[in-house]
Amino acid sequence: MKKFLANYKNQLFISLMLIFIASILLQWVQISNKNLYLGYDWIFHYNRFYDAAQQIKDGNLQYFISMYGFSQSGRIINALYGPMFAYLNGLFLLISRSWFSYQLFSNFLITFLSASSMFWLLIKNKIRIPISLIFSIMYSSFYMIQSWTFNQSFGNWGAFILPLVVLAATRFLHKEYLKKDLAFLAFAMTLAIQAHVLTALFSVIILAPFFIIGFIYSKNKKQLFFYTLIAALITVFMTANVWYPLLEVNMENQLMRPAVVWNMENHAVRLDLFKPYKDFSLVVCLLFIGQFLAAIYSKMNILNRLTTITSFGLFALSSKVFPWNDITDKFPSISIIQFPGRLLLPAVVLIILALSLSMETILDNKGTRIDKRIIIYPILFLMLLGSVKGHMDYSNKELQNWKGTELFSSTKNVIFKTKDLESLRNSFKAKDLGAPFRLIKKRNSDYLPVADKSLAYDKDFHPYGKQKRAIIENPINEKLTKKVKNHQLVISWRSNGEETLLPLIIYNRTNVVVNGEQLDNAQIKTNKIGGLIVQPQKGENTVKISYKASFVFYYMLFISILSWFLFALWQIIRVLK
Repeated sequence: MKKFLANYKNQLFISLMLIFIASILLQWVQISNKNLYLGYDWIFHYNRFYDAAQQIKDGNLQYFISMYGFSQSGRIINALYGPMFAYLNGLFLLISRSWFSYQLFSNFLITFLSASSMFWLLIKNKIRIPISLIFSIMYSSFYMIQSWTFNQSFGNWGAFILPLVVLAATRFLHKEYLKKDLAFLAFAMTLAIQAHVLTALFSVIILAPFFIIGFIYSKNKKQLFFYTLIAALITVFMTANVWYPLLEVNMENQLMRPAVVWNMENHAVRLDLFKPYKDFSLVVCLLFIGQFLAAIYSKMNILNRLTTITSFGLFALSSKVFPWNDITDKFPSISIIQFPGRLLLPAVVLIILALSLSMETILDNKGTRIDKRIIIYPILFLMLLGSVKGHMDYSNKELQNWKGTELFSSTKNVIFKTKDLESLRNSFKAKDLGAPFRLIKKRNSDYLPVADKSLAYDKDFHPYGKQKRAIIENPINEKLTKKVKNHQLVISWRSNGEETLLPLIIYNRTNVVVNGEQLDNAQIKTNKIGGLIVQPQKGENTVKISYKASFVFYYMLFISILSWFLFALWQIIRVLK
């Protein structure tokens, strides 16, 4: 047994098994109570995944417009927001067969992947296994990672990607930058872009200082620059399916931005011991304090210094110390970040690496007779217990929402079609995946095509009300029948011949056929948020909509798929050599 445990590979395997078990145990409140956690973003993202799932199930694949989700309104969402991750989650949903099973699985998955990627980051930077294991499980239990569990905040999928990005960044400081480093950088950045635009932005922010310092110290600057450029080009090819639709749709339409946060400082990290920011727990605070003390009293190599400085820089940006409101007044486009507190996640990834490196330096220092492990390991274990307890406490707090009278805490802009709580709860456990969306809807204006560019930036324009009247509570809804056939969304109704606002959103490339007549763009009439207005005939009417993607899009999609295939083939050949 001792021989088995002494083997390094066996230790790694046991560590991954412990991470697997810990990832399950962190979901114990949900497993034992069979509840769901429904946060402020669940309606938006679950609609995305439902739409993708139904496309896969019915074979009616439509990359751009929503034919099943978002009240079957034809809105463009997934094409602009991590399309491949949406289809992947749609596949998970189909396999899970109910929203309860899907949520439990996805909560476990993000916990396991986050802990595993953090473990890999630390091990690859020569941190001993016990420290790596404790920090990995601790990291996965933080609220900022579990925000997907509680709030369905999609940006938190970046929690398993950012440690990979940091690992790619540390390789810039190696004596020689190799082809395998190039490949890993391309892979990490491709994952970030495929998942979430802001995760990609944070990744670039992390990579920049490491590349600059690595370039300064590199003995082969030409190779480092050339390999990094190749990695960037590979990433561009592998993500063509993401950035091209984003460019095309935005250039051809005036889109409403995701909810604009005009007072960003209200969403920055609050340094308050009595009312702390949710993400900034006592344990997270101790990480920064610990590394601050380590930076003062212990020697640090270049990797540790750079990681520490970058981490504290991001921490400062995430807090109210930084004058976000003044900056966004001068540069409104920066408001795309929405919540500065999001920058705490990359800061925490970096501070864990920095503190781990400091602990390794302290443990390697044989200058004292005391075995420093006797001090460090218990402290780490207590921090782990504190972090896990915080997670369990919050899980039980959110459980009360499910058992209460509203199911979830954030009901702003939410419209309930029934007040029967038992029916609402049962809809999430039914095999009919569309059941929750018939009972619960939410006003949301993301990516609606507005009539005028100025409306997208107008503080006095209220698209939520218009979206509610056009889509959610449109009187015509009671008379309509909707179905999806041959990649088209088909709606039918009887009319007295009066002009009608239909619950359909029309973009520049949306094909509209009214009673068999194909309308060109000049004939299509819409309201301020792209809602289709038609002049029906008396009696039966049929409207069909589809989306005519450009030839360039299909070309870019082909390039993306081919690039993934060639990249995988390259890695297989490299490993087999």
